Amino acid sequence: MTAGYAIIILSMEPEWEIRILYLTIIILINDVFLSNYFFIKERMLMKKIIILIAAVLFSVQTAFAAPLTVHPTNPRYFTDGSGQAIYLTGSHTWANLMDKGTTDPPPVFDYQGYLDFLQGHGHNFIRLWSWELTKWVDGGGSYRYSSPFPWLRTGSGTALDGKPKFDLNQLDQSYFDRLRQRIIAAQDRGIYVSVMLFEGWGLNFVSAPWCWNGHPFNVNNNINGINGNPDGDSKGLESHTLQIPGVVAIQEAYVRKVIDTVNDLDNVLYEISNEDHTGSVDWQYHMINFV
Repeated sequence: MTAGYAIIILSMEPEWEIRILYLTIIILINDVFLSNYFFIKERMLMKKIIILIAAVLFSVQTAFAAPLTVHPTNPRYFTDGSGQAIYLTGSHTWANLMDKGTTDPPPVFDYQGYLDFLQGHGHNFIRLWSWELTKWVDGGGSYRYSSPFPWLRTGSGTALDGKPKFDLNQLDQSYFDRLRQRIIAAQDRGIYVSVMLFEGWGLNFVSAPWCWNGHPFNVNNNINGINGNPDGDSKGLESHTLQIPGVVAIQEAYVRKVIDTVNDLDNVLYEISNEDHTGSVDWQYHMINFV
């Protein structure tokens, strides 16, 4: 005598429907066929195997159908090629790519815990936050620190934050490994990621001198002679314009590396800059066209 089974699938993604169907077939085979031809010991082993198969089937998240594009009939939304509008919503924090805090080095961010929170609340989007200042002072007078950065700190010489100077011709592979790993981890949870390429808030709104003293393009912080503040006003806003070809070339090399690192992943969007100054518009469009 065998048990009866009913399959009820309510508006599920096709991949999940297939997984449930596979699992049901396996259970039926075990209950109908194996119960007639195997002894109790073998049936118990098969049940353990079924549990393992179920764990594999339901631990894999639904893959993205395709990279996001503008919806063909409603350009206020994205679509993934399915014809359905994709509404992006998420919860923001500032340390989800580069660690940030009041200690140096800053505490390691609990990225897996963050993804747990997002998934638990049904969110599907994050901005993967970039910082450009190694050290700055917040509105309350406390020092803030961030790391790691896209370039190696090789020295020789000491930067204004007391650490080795940057070599802006040497990208730090570990930074880009972290970037890719975090985007893949988000992809496994069904979360789209906007990669913030540049961060303008620090240059624009942090008080002097650390709005510029903590920047890799400060001539005192790199071994390459790069000076992103040629007028000497301690702000460095020129580093987010097209005024300095040497700075733009280094930025383009960094952007190219980011794209080479993650562009094969279907959950990636690119954000040029956060809260940048009004004089950066031409530079931002240049970077859009470069991407």
